[in-house]
Amino acid sequence: MKNFNFEIEGKPYEVSVEDKNGVYDVQVNGKKVSVSYKPETAQKTSFRPAAGTNKKAASGVLKSPLPGNIVKIMVSEGQSVKSGDTLLVIESMKMENSITAQSDGVISALNVKVGQSVMQGDALLSLEASQQETAAPKQASAPASKPAAPKSAVSGSAITSPLPGNISKINVKEGDEVKKGDVVAVIESMKMENNIPAPRDGKVGAVKVSVGQSVMQGDALFEML
Repeated sequence: MKNFNFEIEGKPYEVSVEDKNGVYDVQVNGKKVSVSYKPETAQKTSFRPAAGTNKKAASGVLKSPLPGNIVKIMVSEGQSVKSGDTLLVIESMKMENSITAQSDGVISALNVKVGQSVMQGDALLSLEASQQETAAPKQASAPASKPAAPKSAVSGSAITSPLPGNISKINVKEGDEVKKGDVVAVIESMKMENNIPAPRDGKVGAVKVSVGQSVMQGDALFEML
């Protein structure tokens, strides 16, 4: 049996999960429910540090994309890593989720240990991106318009599910204006409700899910304009 302690909106939850041949007895604050699931392959979550200048990328803090237990840590403080390296593994709902680096860098801090329970948004580690050298010729002033291309990507972005679960509430519709932090949907996972906030001010361009729909980590929920 595995035990978890969560706090959601100020309320404590004690959760225990026991595997009984594919059916799981789950107790939430002493209330027992039975849960079954279809096995899935291990998922990978990539960590992309905040973008910086061409000369030096900014360091970043890797936060847990879902609640679970730390089952493996493959790195240590001061270790250099390459893009795609697995940094650690989180077990959630009997699925192992590999957390990978999406840029070269150095581990500057480890905030967790094996066996530790984490909540969505908890700091796992800090990665300081490697310094990048710019090789553009000094005389080439005309092609300066090329680096500006990535700015167009800011005009539209997807809000994706940070964890597997079921859509229990949708608070917006296509065309709605939202502010950063507004709760746009609620996902129920392990009998707990997880608010999905808007990452920035904008307009809802498309709603990709419906109430009652099952989603996996990384599935698109909304398109924002």
